[in-house]
Amino acid sequence: MKIELSERFRSFKPFLFEELYRKERAERARGKDIISLAVGDPDIPTAPEIVACAVNEVRKGANHRYPNTKGNENLRTEISAWHKRRHGLNFHHNDEVSILIGSKEGIAHLPFVVLNEGDYCLIPDPTYPTYRTGVVLSGGRIHDVPLEEKNGFLPDLGKIPQKIVDRTKLFFLNYPNNPTGAGATLEYYRDLVKWARKNNVIIAQDAAYCEIYFDKPAPSILEVPGARDVAVEFYSSSKTYCMAGWRIGWVVGNSRLVCALNQLKENIDSGPFNAIQNAVALALKHHERLVPPIREKFKARAEKFCKGLTEAGWKFTKPGGSCFIWAKPPVKRSSIDAVYFMLEKASVLTAPGSGFGKYGEGYVRFSLTEPDKKLDETLRRLKSLDWGN
Repeated sequence: MKIELSERFRSFKPFLFEELYRKERAERARGKDIISLAVGDPDIPTAPEIVACAVNEVRKGANHRYPNTKGNENLRTEISAWHKRRHGLNFHHNDEVSILIGSKEGIAHLPFVVLNEGDYCLIPDPTYPTYRTGVVLSGGRIHDVPLEEKNGFLPDLGKIPQKIVDRTKLFFLNYPNNPTGAGATLEYYRDLVKWARKNNVIIAQDAAYCEIYFDKPAPSILEVPGARDVAVEFYSSSKTYCMAGWRIGWVVGNSRLVCALNQLKENIDSGPFNAIQNAVALALKHHERLVPPIREKFKARAEKFCKGLTEAGWKFTKPGGSCFIWAKPPVKRSSIDAVYFMLEKASVLTAPGSGFGKYGEGYVRFSLTEPDKKLDETLRRLKSLDWGN
């Protein structure tokens, strides 16, 4: 029997980071001392008290049963309380909050809830690749919206063709931004919400890096009056609490969308382990104490790495948040050529900007999720590189 995979599945390229992992393994097999700054996987351990809470919760027999797909009430209540403290917003824990197996999962599933065959989804370029997944599998169509340095890596809404807007149902955004490190202001969100309400477009704002900001706290799009009519926002414990492997996130906002996404998930998964949910609830309860040291660590790394890149001849806009530096090499080269050159000559692996979209060409993304000694060694190696002409 010849097994035929679906046309939609065959349209996918291998996930960017998996390709990078394979390349890294091959170089290590050749005996090279590779420093990988390709993936945003925090090296900072989860706080001991969160781990202790999880261990205690694992021992409770009640947590060994199926969880509620929506998420347990303890966690949803803490999420509501956190948003009230952080953004001054009230979210009903039953109708406007749903727990996800990492925000990535919810982001991939949302298009199935709102898109019909042929509907358009606007996706920033460059972008986090997962925004495309659900759109392709649900039969939607993608229109790429450029994020250009001259515009602060914010979408120029006026440049999106109206004939596309008229057929658009969904618009994914991500601020603080991966891969560029750019931030969005509340003023920008006001314009965006006004535009979305006028054009009947749903906004899905990915706030995975909302707590990794370097200046003013990153705003929520839902702080804008009327935003809840058109928007949902995705949050993650991965970067906020350095819990990437624990796989917990949540979505808040428009109750119809939140409940619909949860209904879809009821037919797909059974939710995260309650022990982990309760550990995240503890993290939220002590957020104001646990998170500032993590934020300051990434801020200090960004400042030091930016200084080193400048000395090595790189060009970039300083990030306002996230754990990434988005930069152009000293000599004009394609993204993938620059990445392979650094891997071959300096044993440093980074992510090519072209892997994030057409408008990422010419850029390289550095992740700051490795120990300071490795970041220092990376800078030493980059400064010693001869790029030629």
